[in-house]
Amino acid sequence: MGRGLLALLLRRLLLSVPLVLAVVTLTFFLVRLAPGDPAQILAGDSPSPEFLAQIRADYGLDLPLWQQFTAYLGKALRGDFGTSIYLGRPVIDVILERFPATLVLTLAAMALASFVGITLGVLAAKHAGTRLDTAITAGSLIGYSVPGFWIGQLLVLFFAVELDWLPAGGMTSARVTYTGFAHVLDVAWHLILPAVTLAIFLLTMIARFTRTAMVEALQQDFILVAASKGVSPRGLLWHHAFRNAVVTTVTVIGLEFGAVLSGAVVTEIVFGWPGLGRVFYDAINRRDFPLLNGAFIFSSVVVIGANMLSDLICAALDPRISR
Repeated sequence: MGRGLLALLLRRLLLSVPLVLAVVTLTFFLVRLAPGDPAQILAGDSPSPEFLAQIRADYGLDLPLWQQFTAYLGKALRGDFGTSIYLGRPVIDVILERFPATLVLTLAAMALASFVGITLGVLAAKHAGTRLDTAITAGSLIGYSVPGFWIGQLLVLFFAVELDWLPAGGMTSARVTYTGFAHVLDVAWHLILPAVTLAIFLLTMIARFTRTAMVEALQQDFILVAASKGVSPRGLLWHHAFRNAVVTTVTVIGLEFGAVLSGAVVTEIVFGWPGLGRVFYDAINRRDFPLLNGAFIFSSVVVIGANMLSDLICAALDPRISR
């Protein structure tokens, strides 16, 4: 790693510290503004006042809010997000158990969106002003506007219910247990519909921004110089223009990672995918404050890390960024 990239990394790390503290603070207080008493939910119907007081004491819910926050902040900085009120397990264990499934879904969706979005964006730029360009631009606008949960339900109805080509939900087959490579294929088979659903929003963004960057790059003087030297049209398109536009594409992918991760929450619920989305949903319904706080903070740190990684990639592609 060069000095420029190392300096950029250190700057991003320093900037991320107050950002993480702000996320922890806002998450802690905003979650507690939600209606409902977690002690009452945990105690069940018609608990005795003594039992309710004992539950509040066990989970520190009887302390003033500022004392709860101070204690929580000290533990959170050490990676301890407390114990889930409903599950009775350490929050970090629950998150790390579910996060791999969300990571698989998110990475698959981003890989698909990047490949399709870049291809469509380059095609639209190559044929700028034609019907193909208009069709790709209109399709991107529609894909950006349509809600992901609605697309997911349509895909389930068509490919799973009507055609019976793909499974409607879950991460693995319920009736058969596979091992080894067969298990990988089974997961991949179940991954198709949720990954496509999650990828649609991102690929529309990638296609639109890639097209704009490519059109601008193709109008630069260095393209005319390369063409006068006999570079093939394909070389002009991918080797010269796209290398100039790829920084924009990487930036969009990094910035939209948070949107993809939040979209995974809805997608996982629609398809019964056992990731962090279900954890969020159950924690909200059960007023499980420790689990909800931990999931929010963990997801925020992952998004910050992804944006930092995209900055480093952009700096590696264009050294002027790290100056």
